[in-house]
Amino acid sequence: MRLLALGAAIAIAMAGFPLSGAAAAAAPTSGVCPTDPLAPARTPVVALDTRPGPGGLPAAYGGMQYRRSTGLGPKQIALTFDDGPDPEVTPRVLRVLERHCLKATFFMVGWYAKAHPDLVRAVAADGHVIGAHTWMHPDNIRRLTPAAGEAEIVEGFDGIREALDGAPPAEQAQLAPFFRFPGLNDSPALISWLAARDVAVVSADLGTDDWRGIGPGAIEWRTLRYVAHTGGGIMVMHDTKPATAEALSDLITELEARGYTFVQLVPAAGARDRAEAVPASLLHPVQPAARAVAASAGSFDAVDAWIRTSIRDVQDGARQLVADVRDWRK
Repeated sequence: MRLLALGAAIAIAMAGFPLSGAAAAAAPTSGVCPTDPLAPARTPVVALDTRPGPGGLPAAYGGMQYRRSTGLGPKQIALTFDDGPDPEVTPRVLRVLERHCLKATFFMVGWYAKAHPDLVRAVAADGHVIGAHTWMHPDNIRRLTPAAGEAEIVEGFDGIREALDGAPPAEQAQLAPFFRFPGLNDSPALISWLAARDVAVVSADLGTDDWRGIGPGAIEWRTLRYVAHTGGGIMVMHDTKPATAEALSDLITELEARGYTFVQLVPAAGARDRAEAVPASLLHPVQPAARAVAASAGSFDAVDAWIRTSIRDVQDGARQLVADVRDWRK
């Protein structure tokens, strides 16, 4: 059976992976990944448009929340990672993705990006797309004042952009006009605000529950169950959870064995240029005066967001410790 699966994988890889759909544009692939015979040497891409769709649908993707089609086909999965970069976990995730010749999309927290610019550059250098995930990950951004919510998004993009300053142009271009709301807690007003800046909102079709502090075995079991239900789609993981890095390779291998293939979310042709050209672009540095006004308007909310983020990290650590003890007892 393994040989049959290998032969099928090689045949598929040699034929390429053309994707269909209004938002999709797949690059042909050839060859087999030398360290994963069930994977192609290059990850096909699915391009997301940042402009309004038919009927004025906003550029907001992910079936858990939105109706806009990504163009992913049956049994296709787009890997995405939230909340990093993390000095312990992100390098491990990058090594696993390299082993499977996979490219993903990382939604980074600006504060962490500014603290770890080397990791931001490593992600970009490996060919992964980067989107923003706010400055300090407020769990419910819709409850902030409009000025504070906008400031969180602005600072988030700024932190990533500053981390990429001085990197080769091709790596700087890996910062895409993509944004994901923390906890997927969106705001119609902020979606419209992002749309005016030609930035697409990327949600998800399925999760992995890795944020719950569960062990790698539980992550794999839950993810396989969710994938079987959705048939694929945009998958959310977190490159801040050690258990995620531990589970990732086995999970990828098992999904491949079950006939799933992987694609990478990228901005559609011209999307980044449009996002750079609009007034108050999120892909360009914000003027110091504008940043000071936004920071002042949202200062109290920013402190509150920092406190809640710190509490969340402590809770996640406690849950991880409990899960580790349970695994050890087994």
